[in-house]
Amino acid sequence: MERTRGQFIYSICRIGVFFSLAIASILIRGIFIEHIRFFIGGLMIFYGIEQLTYEAIFHRKGFIHHGRNYLAFIELILGITALAIDMEFVSVCIMWATWSILRESYEFKEVIVETKSKVLTVISGTESIAVIVLSIMLIATPTEHHALIHLFLLFIELILTPIVPFLDVIIEQRKQKKNGQSE
Repeated sequence: MERTRGQFIYSICRIGVFFSLAIASILIRGIFIEHIRFFIGGLMIFYGIEQLTYEAIFHRKGFIHHGRNYLAFIELILGITALAIDMEFVSVCIMWATWSILRESYEFKEVIVETKSKVLTVISGTESIAVIVLSIMLIATPTEHHALIHLFLLFIELILTPIVPFLDVIIEQRKQKKNGQSE
């Protein structure tokens, strides 16, 4: 997959923003539980807008037909709901865990189908499975302890989400370049 200059710049900016969010998620962990619906609602909206922006810029022709866009619209609806409705902690945890299961299921499919690097497939696939399992635990027992564990998983996800596709493209381009030079 050939990457345009615009996609490269977008990927670098995306890595910077996601890494900043990852650091912020760890720094705010002390007030996280108290304001969980605002953090999670805002994060859902961020993910939805980020995905729709990417698709609108780089995949205009198939904008509505990519399954990822439907997930982005669901993220926007869930995020707005979390911000607009004064929900109990347990309800927010269940919404967060459900969102995580939806998102990670889709990401797991992407990893299996689209990621070309075996090492990145194992890393990202393992992270997706761990998040799904721990999300089920968060639904079963929506406690502060499980929410904080989920916050640490969010930290890892915020790092892996932009870096895995970026590294996969770079690894694939280097392989193609190396194969082209050896012929």
